[in-house]
Amino acid sequence: MARLLEIAGSKKWLLILSGTLVLLHAFMALIPYIIIFYILQELIQFGTATFITYNYLLWALMAIAVSFILLYASGMASHVAAFNILYELRCKIAEKLGRLPMGYINNSSTGALKKILADDVERIEEFVAHSIPDFVKGVALPVIIITYLFFVDWRLALISFVPLIIVFVFVTVVFSSKENKEAMQLYHDSLEKMNAGIIEFVHALPVMKIFGQSASAFSKYNDEVQRFDQLVKEWVKRQSPPWAVFMSFINNATLPVLALGLYFYFQNSLTLPVLFLFLILGVGYIRPILALSSLGSQLSMINMGVKRMDEILFQTKEQIGGDFPFPNTAAIAFEQVSFAYDEGIRVLDNVTFQMKPNSITALVGPSGSGKSTAAQLIARYFEVNSGTITIDNTPIQSIQIEALYNHISFVFQDNMMFYQTIRENIAMDGNYSDHEIIKAAKTARCHKFIQKLPKGYDTHFGDKGIHLSGGEQQRIQLARAVLKDAPILILDEATAFSDPENEQQIMLAMNELIKDKTVLIIAHRLSTITQADQIVVFDRGKVVGNDSHSELLQNCPVYQKMWNAYTRSKDFSIQL
Repeated sequence: MARLLEIAGSKKWLLILSGTLVLLHAFMALIPYIIIFYILQELIQFGTATFITYNYLLWALMAIAVSFILLYASGMASHVAAFNILYELRCKIAEKLGRLPMGYINNSSTGALKKILADDVERIEEFVAHSIPDFVKGVALPVIIITYLFFVDWRLALISFVPLIIVFVFVTVVFSSKENKEAMQLYHDSLEKMNAGIIEFVHALPVMKIFGQSASAFSKYNDEVQRFDQLVKEWVKRQSPPWAVFMSFINNATLPVLALGLYFYFQNSLTLPVLFLFLILGVGYIRPILALSSLGSQLSMINMGVKRMDEILFQTKEQIGGDFPFPNTAAIAFEQVSFAYDEGIRVLDNVTFQMKPNSITALVGPSGSGKSTAAQLIARYFEVNSGTITIDNTPIQSIQIEALYNHISFVFQDNMMFYQTIRENIAMDGNYSDHEIIKAAKTARCHKFIQKLPKGYDTHFGDKGIHLSGGEQQRIQLARAVLKDAPILILDEATAFSDPENEQQIMLAMNELIKDKTVLIIAHRLSTITQADQIVVFDRGKVVGNDSHSELLQNCPVYQKMWNAYTRSKDFSIQL
């Protein structure tokens, strides 16, 4: 609870206001019951309604009206606070994720991050908006009622106090036990894995349909759903017996009061209005206690979600940059760089090569040889295990992180399009004029097909069936790079999924894009990089060749093998 109030931050005053209002609501909600007690006394004493009786009824109606107004105001305050907390919390987590190394993002499943940003934050909103007012009411109303009843008749008040003790013991024993905490941990872990399986299942649907596979055949999705279902069933099975006993007791909590009250009444030590008062208020304060009984399970689930949020916000180290601005020239050097994603096999092993300013360097090699990893290390997607990467003799760790990102453009082999307008997809929230965006689109050879879209640059990608081919999306990526105009350009398999027509357009765009830039190209189609200033050949994480195309054909067996395989593939045809 204390951590939730800490999360509330500047909106804490709204929660305090909500709690104060619901406290006043609890007090006002008690008044009609007390008035009924006095009305009964008046009726028994005089045998008929008097002027005072009607006044009591008027005061009761006024108390009910004020009580509802206070409850409404409390709900408004708590909901405003909840939605503000939800917004600020999601922004903080998203901003922190943006400052974390890519290694953390890659090692975290999409389902786990989605659960934290969506489900766990949503639970906090529901708790703040509904459960905190219910908690205050559930604590305040019974305390006020029991205190008042002790002044009326301490004997029946003592019996009425028993349900409070039972609730406290039940919540403490059942929901705060070690077994319950372990069950909550398993529940959240299973839910994250199931979310990841669902996302993967949705992405795999086209392939599964082609091969006639059903959801049950998708093992990751099916196994995680069954695992989650099993955990929930085990939880229900374990919690049902104590919960049934608890609910049975609470729903019959007025029976001891009734039995003892009737005994005292027939012994002439208790009046009938007092007995009615205890029976009415006994029912009245048990209802908020029932709301408290479910609070334990909610807090258990929320605490696990808050723990995961705190791991991102406080325990995961941010990527820290240096104090140096970006150097004047974009000369890049790898000096004995080694890197491994996990402890074990190195992806890069003692890699050394240099890239001169305004030159074109191509990285080639078999799949898994470390080409893409080397390119990603320049942008500090990961941190090297040993060795150094420098730009103009300045280690990249010493350069301001934002300055480093602002001076590197990346064109990936996997296209990423946002469900926004084409204009927004190109600008990427940058402050660019329409003229600059259109000029970049023309340079990237995508202006013509954009104009053919229903609303041109204002067409929403993904809206009403508006989609682009892989090659067209690739050219949108190139337009982003043109608009950014960074001195370092990294092209990772930029034509990997393009048809011949799109490949030609992409190559024309790249020829304009690479002017006056330090360019790193990763390519499997060797014909696209024969004119590069240097070609660095990777094999099993090591540099086995570094020269021009003609020299490598003479001196590098790995490159010779790759070139021969590439030239033979061009002559391949299916024999019918």
